[in-house]
Amino acid sequence: MAKVLVVNNYPARDRAGALEKCLAGNGADVAAVEWGEASAARFDSFDGVALSGSPEMMTDTRTKDKFQAEAQAVLDARVPILGICFGHQLMAHAFGAEVVKDKRHVLEMVKTTVLADDPLFGGLPRSLTLLESRYEVVKSVPDGFTLLARSETSAIAAMKHRTRALYGVQFHPERYTQANPDGDRVVANFLGLLK
Repeated sequence: MAKVLVVNNYPARDRAGALEKCLAGNGADVAAVEWGEASAARFDSFDGVALSGSPEMMTDTRTKDKFQAEAQAVLDARVPILGICFGHQLMAHAFGAEVVKDKRHVLEMVKTTVLADDPLFGGLPRSLTLLESRYEVVKSVPDGFTLLARSETSAIAAMKHRTRALYGVQFHPERYTQANPDGDRVVANFLGLLK
């Protein structure tokens, strides 16, 4: 059973509950810490790490300062990491990419197109339906990363580091529905990378 650490980037502890439940439902042994407790040493004591979403805005200098230790942990840790929404943006920022405000707030299930073969999307069709809930987006793929997917509303819906198991997804895979279960499979596939 893979041991996975969830980093809660929300102000309220229970907001990361859906992510913890989704990971546990796919067989992970899940522990959680608050964003302020993030460190490479802590990350590396688990088989993998998932960075939650957040209402914080990476375009705000105060947010960048507040989450600097977590960004550094992403750079320094050696374990696989899945950054979700804000976690995706934080990962991109850590590797030097810019996060920008979008023209509109997105809160909907969107069509997402897988562009590259990767285990994260193993067993899934090229066209997925996944939930996006965001105000900001990653402007360009960071150096050292490959674009894996784009959506109707995000040019960078998923990315992966070329030499490390670092994944960023703009969508919320943990917020899948019975009618649109693709996100659950993405989480299961991430856990498959940890074995």
